[in-house]
Amino acid sequence: MSNALSHLPVFNAMQSEFVPYKDVWQAPSHLKLDQTRLKYSAIFRRFQGASSSQANVVASQQDPIPMWIADMDIPPCDEILSAITQNLRSTYGYQSLDIGDAVAKRFERTTQKSSRFKVESGDVVDVASAIGAIDVALHTFCQPGQKVMVLTPTYSPLTEAIKNNGLTPVSIPVIQNARQIQTKLSEVAATKGSDKSRQEDVEGSYSTIDTSAFDSAAAAFVICHPNNPTGTVLSAEEQRVIMSFCAKNDILMITDEVHSEFAFNSSNEPTLIPMFGAEVSNKSKGRQESLNGGNIHTHQLPRIIHINSVSKAFNLASIPGASYAVIKDKTIRETFAQAINSRHLNASNLGKVALIAAYEKGSTWLDSVKSALSFNRKLVVRFFEHYGLSVNYTMGSAGYFLWLDLSTFPSHLTQPNSIASVDGAPLGDASRQPLKYSPVTTVEGCIERGVIGNDGATFGSPHHIRLNLACHPAVVETALQRLCFIS
Repeated sequence: MSNALSHLPVFNAMQSEFVPYKDVWQAPSHLKLDQTRLKYSAIFRRFQGASSSQANVVASQQDPIPMWIADMDIPPCDEILSAITQNLRSTYGYQSLDIGDAVAKRFERTTQKSSRFKVESGDVVDVASAIGAIDVALHTFCQPGQKVMVLTPTYSPLTEAIKNNGLTPVSIPVIQNARQIQTKLSEVAATKGSDKSRQEDVEGSYSTIDTSAFDSAAAAFVICHPNNPTGTVLSAEEQRVIMSFCAKNDILMITDEVHSEFAFNSSNEPTLIPMFGAEVSNKSKGRQESLNGGNIHTHQLPRIIHINSVSKAFNLASIPGASYAVIKDKTIRETFAQAINSRHLNASNLGKVALIAAYEKGSTWLDSVKSALSFNRKLVVRFFEHYGLSVNYTMGSAGYFLWLDLSTFPSHLTQPNSIASVDGAPLGDASRQPLKYSPVTTVEGCIERGVIGNDGATFGSPHHIRLNLACHPAVVETALQRLCFIS
């Protein structure tokens, strides 16, 4: 075992697999040189528990590990940076740049030929941010006092946007069949997948939704898909049920699809997720009829606003990269575009430049990032198996989050002989002390050990924590060690 990685036995054992991704992630020591990056600068200001435990973190010489904000520890691709620099040098004043063609061509390249759904350039409305677009859509198409369905647990700004517009959220539970560590490692592909496994569908692998909670009196249904934080990707059958229900009851659908670029199959290998509803067809029969207790009419299409962005997939939050809405219904599209324009909430010129460069020249960069994320997902699975920890967690079928139920840690280890050493010094220091199994049970406990994640309560799930895995795998294993062990 490498001495430098002896305190990280799981990552150490995966070194040969890590070789292709060794240059993807930036090291924490380099990242902290960016004094204005929010994930570092706002830790003690934004997390109440962190301020009281700051002395403990410093005293124990543990560097806080920020895994709370949804960005990645990797610079944007060079092609995007070059396009932005060139634009700044060659243009000035107000600009008029259309992103419709770039978006349409992107979906043409990534959508199956058999799909009934096609994005035309005229379907696209550029917006400054995804959440801003959702807020405007709710304000424009709903009346105060009306009900709006929303998944739970889900991204809290979605629920806040509903409430801020004087609307009443109706929670639609995500039924999460949390992945257990007893699952055979071979089934989650700790090794490289075959071509066949890379093409596996991601539909409904670990979750579904409670359709009995649907409310026919709702004015809208806001769906985060893939869902944040659970990574839930609904099957074609479930999407068909939702679309049929909304069409039948004239419910506006608003889908937040910003995490859709980060799709993984059941082997944790990168794959693709189509736009919500794009794969719905007459072939999707069977289980869906039992979900809503009736026949599905695929010719019924609801009013739907698809919202996406390049900021998340291409790590462009600091610009930010342009967001956009895809709206097939002409009346809805024109009304929405007018509302965006009247509020001056269109995407900036630089944001549009970044989007065009990303969609035209960023595919290779994105593929490498997805492969590196695939490695990190496998490391998480191996970590819990290495220590024999049967704990409820999921990474879902998409995204780069670990959704961990802190209340399910076992009282003792089933494989105590697997213990090596614990992180009791700054990251990168190989001097470690023996581990003692003592798992955290609260988010406050995570913060006290220097692991800064998002409290599941804000998503609607107490006792859970959301951890961002878009970082160096050594950081991932160090964080997991802190949650499970003390010295």
